[in-house]
Amino acid sequence: MNSYIWSIRNKIGKQKFIVPGARIIIENDKGEFLFITRKDNGRIGLPAGSLEDNETIEDCIKREVKEETRLKLIELVTIGISSNPKNETVTYPNGDVVQYFTVEFYSKKYRGELKENDQDEISSAKFYSKDKIEMLPENERRTFESLEFFRKKNQINLG
Repeated sequence: MNSYIWSIRNKIGKQKFIVPGARIIIENDKGEFLFITRKDNGRIGLPAGSLEDNETIEDCIKREVKEETRLKLIELVTIGISSNPKNETVTYPNGDVVQYFTVEFYSKKYRGELKENDQDEISSAKFYSKDKIEMLPENERRTFESLEFFRKKNQINLG
């Protein structure tokens, strides 16, 4: 793994640091949402990832979705920014600690055939009904709160 995060992690070890990233809710025509299953902890999650060197936040989420699912995003809507350390601090199974500063996106427009693509990080990618939302980690469930806020107020959620 030769990522920006990996290069920093090699220098600082497991200590907490702030990581800019992106997360997305992708909805299909049936009103189902795309969830991935992570290999490191076996939990479901939303497609997401960290910003790489010389990359925009939009390019970041497009890359992550393509890497994880082979889908190509056609349209992105920014629905929120999540930066509360209480919600966005994550300790991974290997002991690495990060505090995410996450731009949250939504899309119903994509192309391609859904297929797990990132064999190292995810074991599945599937569309499920909204009842699976409760199985998401808390910081990812809050992305659905941002979507609801955006739909009601037509404003980005900064909470």
